[in-house]
Amino acid sequence: MGRLDNTEFLKQVSDILTTNNGKSSVYLTQKRLSPALAIDADTNNTINDLSSNVKQTAIQNTTTYPILIRVSLNGKDRKDKKDKVKLSTVVETDRLDQFWTEYVHVIKTGFTGLKKKTKKSKKSGKVSK
Repeated sequence: MGRLDNTEFLKQVSDILTTNNGKSSVYLTQKRLSPALAIDADTNNTINDLSSNVKQTAIQNTTTYPILIRVSLNGKDRKDKKDKVKLSTVVETDRLDQFWTEYVHVIKTGFTGLKKKTKKSKKSGKVSK
């Protein structure tokens, strides 16, 4: 499935989470979307054979990258490919703050059946030698 625009993505994620109701696993993934490297580009690959005591200046990366967000939902059976749902969208950096607030709201309302993790109590009294 192709990438959706941000509003359509949030709408479909909301629909999926409400219909799922905790029956199967939902996987959320976010990563930086870096541009594809040109294979035919002329790159100057140099061998770094300087001794360890020579200081090199670090190149600062000032470019901004969009974020790729994916949501995947397995079907009832792992082998059943029909019920598997995959959604993805690309968020530009200038719209990131607005998207995160809407995305977090959709996720919080969709994950209503989550339980808090119970802490294990420490054993007291016995000391091992």
